[in-house]
Amino acid sequence: MNAMDELLKPRSSRIGFHYFPNSLHYSERDAETWIPELKMLNASWLVLISESDRAIPESFLSALKDAKIEPIIQFTDGLEKRLETTDMRVLLQAYARWGVHSVSFFDRPNYRNAWPPSDWAQNGLVERFIDRYIPMASLALECDIVPLFPALEPGGSFWDTAFLTLALQSLVRRNRLDLLDNLALGAYAWTHDKSLNWGAGGQQRWSDSRPYFTPPGEEDQLGFRAYEWYTETASMFVQKPVPVVLFGAGVPHRPHNIVHKDWTDEKHTATCLAILQLLENNLVSDPDSPTIPLEPISNSVLAANFWLLTDDEGSPHVSDAWYRPDGSTRQIVSEIKGKTDQVKSMRAEMPPELADSIPSETVAQKGGFVGGAFPIEHYLLLPSYEWGVADWHLDVIRPYVKKYRPTIGFSLEQAALAEKVTVIGNTASFSEDQLQSLRAAGCQVERISGDGTSIATQLQER
Repeated sequence: MNAMDELLKPRSSRIGFHYFPNSLHYSERDAETWIPELKMLNASWLVLISESDRAIPESFLSALKDAKIEPIIQFTDGLEKRLETTDMRVLLQAYARWGVHSVSFFDRPNYRNAWPPSDWAQNGLVERFIDRYIPMASLALECDIVPLFPALEPGGSFWDTAFLTLALQSLVRRNRLDLLDNLALGAYAWTHDKSLNWGAGGQQRWSDSRPYFTPPGEEDQLGFRAYEWYTETASMFVQKPVPVVLFGAGVPHRPHNIVHKDWTDEKHTATCLAILQLLENNLVSDPDSPTIPLEPISNSVLAANFWLLTDDEGSPHVSDAWYRPDGSTRQIVSEIKGKTDQVKSMRAEMPPELADSIPSETVAQKGGFVGGAFPIEHYLLLPSYEWGVADWHLDVIRPYVKKYRPTIGFSLEQAALAEKVTVIGNTASFSEDQLQSLRAAGCQVERISGDGTSIATQLQER
């Protein structure tokens, strides 16, 4: 199995974090301190800062791998420094032996501050970047590590979508099929103080949006959904889905900015909880507009890494950290720990044979609505098959749907979030154990089965 296969391998979650924003905390004691916290947060990914002349210790990486947490190595050296391929080869070979599958070079190359002033002012910026990128990316592939195409500054001094288009065009023109076949993108997931739905659907949906100009009524990539615009761009050059790793999730702008005074802890908590729910493929309301559902996060997103796990006293990023140097935490940590304790308590009350049949995130969500409104009032659960969805099922439910307006779907996990679930299909479609799992989650469940005429009659009698 090569590095790309390893990177794409399913993990227990798509949740990740940025570790310290420096390379000073890789001792065995650091691993013993932070890995249990990461597991409590259900993290499967961790972004680590690496120097180009000094490796992260093998013991720290091994501890992460033992905990089933995938490290993402981020080199902070900017384009002002020429990385030596000989030294980098030794470093990357070591990382590959220690289980690293992805690295990121040259953060935000479309941002003026990433370049020496004299270099930025010259013509052919993208081509000159690709001249620098190819040797490092090729070296990573030779060492069996996936080089993430660096996350771009949203908008940026050189418009990000235009920069990406020109960069991929350059790889095609140079016939670098090795890099295109192993293409994986980095993308910043800053909200820019906009809805988590902002820009969803990409350029295809917002066709009048242009670089440096977003007409009234249109949306652009300056938000959490920037990755959708990037994958759409990549699809013009790569004839297969391109995986994406999100960076900087949960904050409005680049972390090097002073934290905005209006970005309250309550706002941070609501945003992070919504993203966490999306990463678990749950139905989520927009924190800014509770009556509007958020669109799902694409399966192309391997991980969303939240900024920031922790930091040192005196750092400008301390206020962003989920765990502060003084021992306090942000509100989001308490929320997650509360849900974790609640899940354990609820599972303890379930029959043993059912305790493992409902995902933890579903138990947590349902538990959060005990005594209050359920996220879904009524769910109509339909069977699906390898070949698709039966047209006759859709035909017979139409009058019922017009009358009662239930949420319609095919997911047991989504159904478990409803107060009432109407199940269409016999035990071959949904077993009694599955229905009992829904009841154990607090749902009122009724089954309607039979042939098309029988189902239509039963629905009409409701």
